[in-house]
Parts: sequence; C-alpha cells; structure tokens
Amino acid sequence: MEEKTGRPSPDYGNWVPKRLLGLCAAVFFISAALLAASFLPCVRTSAAPRAALWALRAVLAALCCLAAISFKILYRAHRDFSYSGGRLSDKILDYVVENLRWDGRGKILDIGCGGGALAVKIAKRFPEAEVTGLDYWGLKWDYCKEQCEKNAAIEEVGERIKFIRGDAAELPFKDGEFDAAVSNFVFHEVGSQPDKKLLVKEALRVVKPGGGFVFHDLFYRAGTYGSTPALEEYLRELGAADIRMKKTAGEIDMPEYLRGKIFLATGGMIYGTK
Repeated sequence: MEEKTGRPSPDYGNWVPKRLLGLCAAVFFISAALLAASFLPCVRTSAAPRAALWALRAVLAALCCLAAISFKILYRAHRDFSYSGGRLSDKILDYVVENLRWDGRGKILDIGCGGGALAVKIAKRFPEAEVTGLDYWGLKWDYCKEQCEKNAAIEEVGERIKFIRGDAAELPFKDGEFDAAVSNFVFHEVGSQPDKKLLVKEALRVVKPGGGFVFHDLFYRAGTYGSTPALEEYLRELGAADIRMKKTAGEIDMPEYLRGKIFLATGGMIYGTK
C-alpha cells in the first residue's frame, strides 16, 4: 500500500485476521456443497435412513447459516478495526496513551506489540522515549517481527524502537527495568499462563517504582479474570502506589455492535503508577 506521496504506508495488520474470514467462508462453502450433494438422486435412493439423512441436512444448513452470519459480523469488524478503514484501532491506541501517566523520558515496554502500532505511536508521541516491543507473534495473527521493524522504519522511529520475541508470562527483563509499560488486548490471549491475573503482576514487576502503566484487556470477563471484586482485591495486594481499574467500552467511540459480549463489552483498563 502506498500513500499519495509515494511513501509506503505501514502495515499494522488487523485484530480480526483475514484467515479467520477465510475459515468462515470455507465452512460456508463446504457445508453448502455437502448440503446440495445430499439431495442428489444417488443419495436419496441410498440405504441411509431417511431420518438420519434429514438430521444431517439440518446440521449442514445450520452450519451454513452460522458461517454466513459469522462472516458478515467479522467482515464488518475487520473493516472497522482496519487502520486504513474504520480507524477504530487507532482510536483505542490513542485512548491507551492518553491514560499513561508518564513524562515520556526513559524506557517503555509494549507487551504484546502485534504489528507495532502502539509502540510506534508511543515513539512518535514521546521523542525522548526508548521503546521495546515484545511479542510471541506466531501463525495465529497477521503480525511478525520483520513487519514491526518495517513499520517503525516507515514511520521514521526505527532507531528508537527494538522488537524482541518473548512470552508475556515470563518477561525476559529484570525487576524495575522500565520506566513505563503498556499492553493492549493481549493478556487474555496468552496461552502459557492459565491464571491471567498473574500476567498483570508480571508486567508490573518490570516497571520501576514511580513508573506509569496502562494495561487494556477483557478485565471484566469473569470467565477469564474471575469476579470484578476479587480482581480489584488482587490488584490492591500488588502494592502499587496508585492502581485503578475502569470499564472502557463506553468511553471509546465505536459502533454499537462492538459493545456486545462477542467483542468489547468486557473491556477494561488497569492503570496508574507503581
């Protein structure tokens, strides 16, 4: 993709990967093909019980409908989350940075940097910052380390950002190594740590006393983080000088359907000063 100036545009990927859209499309077409095949004469006259055949058709029809509905919703979300389309991802990252209590001097860590969008935004916002972006990347997402480095170079902040591969459950840094830390909708995806609350503790470990932090995730999803009162009590026990938690879906301008449970209804922010 090229800008009108002829300069290449950064590619930050999308929170709704194209391969997920492809999977929905594949399920739809395969189910539709099998459903159509079930009405062929050779199938209708087979020895298969009629009840079983109609049950199979019902299942295939349901899969077709589910895949079609899922594709429609996810395609719309893919468009809205696009950095060159709906710009919602950019709004969310701006919101994260706005809640960061930090003067922009020193070292900051972006945990789960994805395609590098938040790390780049921080580097551009704070010209004295030294930014580290960490991610596990992998085939599940539309991101990779080389993509991050290219994006940073395009945005002319490559000299102040480094990207490394690592696990958010066991950060490869010493205690208090960073002046600030951020993370945006990452912790719930970390498969190496079943207790997601511990990811907050690990992230705070690498922030020095007095440093700022903003962690944005599905903190109000009970199935992931437990009850809200229990999580708030856990946060108080971490001993940060000032640690707060708030819901975020209602504070960000977004289409109403994205405020539903399937997307960002349980979104929340843990932020403050260590």
